[in-house]
Amino acid sequence: MPRSVRRSPSGRVVAVTGTRLFLGQELVARFESDPSCAAVLALDAPLGSTVSPRVTAHELELARPGADQRLAAVLRNAGVDTLVHAAFVPAPTHEIELSHELESIGTLNVLAACEASGVRRLVVWSQTVLYGAHPDNPALLPESWRLRGAADSPFLRDKLEAERLVREFAGRVPRVRTAVLRTAPIVGPHAVGLIPALLERRFVPVAAGYDPLMQVVHEYDALDAFKCAVDREGDGPFNIVAEGVLPIRTALLVAGRVPVPVPPNTLRRLLAMLWAVRASEASAPFVDYLMYPCVADGGRAARELGFRPTYSTQESIGDHLARCSAGRARPAGAAAGSCGGE
Repeated sequence: MPRSVRRSPSGRVVAVTGTRLFLGQELVARFESDPSCAAVLALDAPLGSTVSPRVTAHELELARPGADQRLAAVLRNAGVDTLVHAAFVPAPTHEIELSHELESIGTLNVLAACEASGVRRLVVWSQTVLYGAHPDNPALLPESWRLRGAADSPFLRDKLEAERLVREFAGRVPRVRTAVLRTAPIVGPHAVGLIPALLERRFVPVAAGYDPLMQVVHEYDALDAFKCAVDREGDGPFNIVAEGVLPIRTALLVAGRVPVPVPPNTLRRLLAMLWAVRASEASAPFVDYLMYPCVADGGRAARELGFRPTYSTQESIGDHLARCSAGRARPAGAAAGSCGGE
């Protein structure tokens, strides 16, 4: 794999997808405040939603027929050299068809547009949950480990498909330096997902007889990782995780929550029923993560991207709870962690 090298920042034009959600919105703010960026494009954003003269909004629906050609034209006309693809569903949803269209078809259109335009750098969001929770997982999952997320989970299946498409694209179009950032479950005052949802409950079901280690990453550290990946040209997948791990029950106790042990098979049936009537954030495959570890190694991101998280897993959970309780959030574009050598 090629050695990571520092990009020349002069005149960079960055485009970001997924700008209707927090991650994409904050990435736009980060790049807009970066003097090395000549311009920023907020793709799939409502027209008129940006106020900075350095940011241009383009209301594109990535999954619609012909979206690849329209997006390619936008990228060419603006001279975009870097694209951050963050248009992914952050948490399981009952809108399965819409999610599939966005993540599978939308990603296919984004890749086609990159190939047809002058984009030279592509950074794609993914998640460490795609490794799957299994009893034979190593203590720390390297990026080379096979992705074994449950195929019966539409949430995981679409992301696995998107990663496959990106991997094939990177092999076919080597002129586009491509990185995939697999983030641990993101927590923070704006975070959406299973872990933030569980942390907001007083009583939390856990799998009786099991207490696997877990890890998270703070939302501000996740943003820093994307900035590092744009500034440096490391290729391939990178695990983006906080330092340290906690047993799930300890993490819940630290958060002031009460773990409620339930036999795993009973819990699977319960979640399946609740999911069917849209009364649960989690479906049955989530029980695997309450039984077995899914902890990733963040060493490659430190070595090749210079990414070093500010928050540990315990600190991330603590800050998530403190900021959510106080209703406080850091202003858009503010810096948190760092890229080594900056």
